[in-house]
Amino acid sequence: MKFKPVLIAIVFMTAALSASCLASIPYGEYGAEPSQGWNASSRLKDLARDLADRAAEIADRIDSQIDDRYGSWADNQMDALFAADHFAAAGRTFYRLAGRLEYGSRASVRPGLQRAYRYLLGTFRDLESAARGGTRVPSLYDCSSLLRRIEQEIGGDWGRPSPDMDQVDRDRLKEKSWEGKYAKGRGAAVYLIERRGPGDLIRRPFKDLESLFKYNFDQNRGNNPWGHVADIPQETLDRMRTGETISRSFEGLMVIEPGSLPNRSVYLIQGGKKRGLSKPDLVTRYGGWKKVYEIPKEIIRGYPDGDPIQ
Repeated sequence: MKFKPVLIAIVFMTAALSASCLASIPYGEYGAEPSQGWNASSRLKDLARDLADRAAEIADRIDSQIDDRYGSWADNQMDALFAADHFAAAGRTFYRLAGRLEYGSRASVRPGLQRAYRYLLGTFRDLESAARGGTRVPSLYDCSSLLRRIEQEIGGDWGRPSPDMDQVDRDRLKEKSWEGKYAKGRGAAVYLIERRGPGDLIRRPFKDLESLFKYNFDQNRGNNPWGHVADIPQETLDRMRTGETISRSFEGLMVIEPGSLPNRSVYLIQGGKKRGLSKPDLVTRYGGWKKVYEIPKEIIRGYPDGDPIQ
């Protein structure tokens, strides 16, 4: 019977070390791990509440889009509406569980919360799938981030995400609707999303704004590349392999600032400088008005002035 005190001591030391490890995990705006331990923390409840609120907002927005009583209801609209309602209902249920359960030991709580989380994650995947049908679903990125934070609370190794959200990210790397689209990254970064062969998607950064607009014109997409931007979560972009940088310019071409005012200046980009055309009929010499590219003023003003063309 002498081993009992030693066994009890080992149990208490293990519990103390586990609490210490959990307390070291950063949790941002949801606060640090309180000294009384995980099962008394309100962090999971706060995360679940925010997720339930976002899910309800998504369902309300999609429902408000179907407001034409005489119009046809497309299949993808119905798919998105029901998927959003299911996700919102699951979010409310998970919040109720996170806020009302009398937590016991971590070992007993973990299986039940993980089962509830997997159901919640399943409804989120259904909503993502419905959104790929063409219905724009706002706040999906916010929900994805919150789900990952929740999984940090109840994940496979207590603080280390289980494979569920990793599988969501891997699925996104094969998303067909993103091919050929642009994606906005951190700061001013913009990427072209491509697929090389049968593998995952890659991201190719544009060198600058000029490269983006010139590439967009080369693809016959007009003068508004922002209309071809896909809503890709930053965490998914971070997982993509980076391809070669896209660098293009308007060298040798005529450009003009956007707008509707008459007598806007037309410039020829030549030798790394912008040269103003002094007379409108000079446009014909360089290909006519169909060869004049309307681009943002910051691109044009980034070129130093050259001698005007007489």
